[in-house]
Amino acid sequence: MGKIDVTDRLEFLAEKFDVFECDEENLEVKTVELTAGGCSDITTIYGGDSTILGLVCITNIKRIDSRDGTEYIKQVRDVSVAYDVFNSMVQADPSSNKQYAQWMLNVFSRLLKDNSDEGVEAAVRFADEDLPLAKEYLELFEGNKRKQKFKELCLGSYVLKGVKDPTNINQYKSLSQLYDAVDPFIVRDPSDMEKLLQKFVDADQATIPVRDRKFTVFIPKTRDANVAFNKFASWCTCTPSNGMFKTYTEGISYKKPNGENSTIYIVIDNRFFEGGLEDNYLYQIHFESGQVKNRKQNGKGNFFEDVILKSEGVANYFNEELTSMAKVSPNITNNKYINYLIKFGWTEALFDIIEEFTPYIRFTDRDVPRLPDISRFKKLNTLVIKGAKLADLHPSIGKIETLQELLLPNNSLTALPKEIGKLKNLIMLNIIGNKIQEIPDEIKYLDKSNGGRLHRIAVKREEVGEANYQKLRMLLPSTKM
Repeated sequence: MGKIDVTDRLEFLAEKFDVFECDEENLEVKTVELTAGGCSDITTIYGGDSTILGLVCITNIKRIDSRDGTEYIKQVRDVSVAYDVFNSMVQADPSSNKQYAQWMLNVFSRLLKDNSDEGVEAAVRFADEDLPLAKEYLELFEGNKRKQKFKELCLGSYVLKGVKDPTNINQYKSLSQLYDAVDPFIVRDPSDMEKLLQKFVDADQATIPVRDRKFTVFIPKTRDANVAFNKFASWCTCTPSNGMFKTYTEGISYKKPNGENSTIYIVIDNRFFEGGLEDNYLYQIHFESGQVKNRKQNGKGNFFEDVILKSEGVANYFNEELTSMAKVSPNITNNKYINYLIKFGWTEALFDIIEEFTPYIRFTDRDVPRLPDISRFKKLNTLVIKGAKLADLHPSIGKIETLQELLLPNNSLTALPKEIGKLKNLIMLNIIGNKIQEIPDEIKYLDKSNGGRLHRIAVKREEVGEANYQKLRMLLPSTKM
């Protein structure tokens, strides 16, 4: 293909993806142009360094339903790509005729059209971080796509079952899929990795805080220590040709709540050192950006099942790391460290970070499968656990003599502990949305007729059953139901 053909192709792509210069003046001109064309809503997509990556334009188009002739509105999402992104993708295309640039632009645009926060985040990551990876994978794809072995492996792969023609780049919907295709053709030798990682530790370029019979936790302090995993994982931080390691560890937006630089954790199943390369043998974790990724970043891994449940040492280490950050984080209701503590099975951490003299505890739509020992909350007046999959109330609930409101709607409780009868100051009890099968006789001590203060209990007859409902009426004669 001649030079003029490459130029024609790039001009075609620039028009197809509505490429625009993203300086302030041209951005304003482009916005006016899109609005004049019928765009009702324009969203500007920014990269990690606040550069403009593109525009998402939503147009409402009238359609007629062919079945009944009724008119309806269809929302169409179109993407305009910033010139700098377009140019970066062209530069990342390793082919001389730039035959893969359109595929990269399609991946980027498809993610932005996804109409979800996850799609936008993935698009930004692709344009900001993953183009060096794309170039590497495309080079491998170009060098191996004509081999019979390549076709056989792709067609036999479960994760690539939607790819009918492995030689056609446009059949791959994401960078992760392309990595799955070229993964068998990456030359690797993990036999010396254990020694290499120890050399980084000895040179103070990394630490190994945990090493047991099954797992090793490796924390790179330098880009070189992270790049050691380049041939084994698709993480942007281990790509030699970009600076994402520094961005993730030193970037202002990723600072820990205590002001320290962020940490990248690499968790290694020790079978990796023996030559094993299952997807879940390597995990990279970066809590500040909300990422727990296996080596292929394909969403197939489950860190809780793959690691936490198998290693007490790793579990204890991350429990301490997350709890310490959760305690100094300024926002308890939207705390990413708490989210991971729950995700990894440490519900008790929710209560550990709360001041013991707090008068109010509330958890809504956040998994709290069991209530731990809460006897230390001596001044607690109100406890709200709503829609949290709560299935068990710890007997220590009876020691909170100051408790006036116990609101537990929409959970999974099947029984109430007998200790609930000790809550002599309880005024309001809400157990709606729980299929309670066991009502303790001791609940009678909450009623005013037995020295209690209970004014109202919120309960549904159909949820607890007729027998239990009548039992409550008998034991709580002075309480509104």
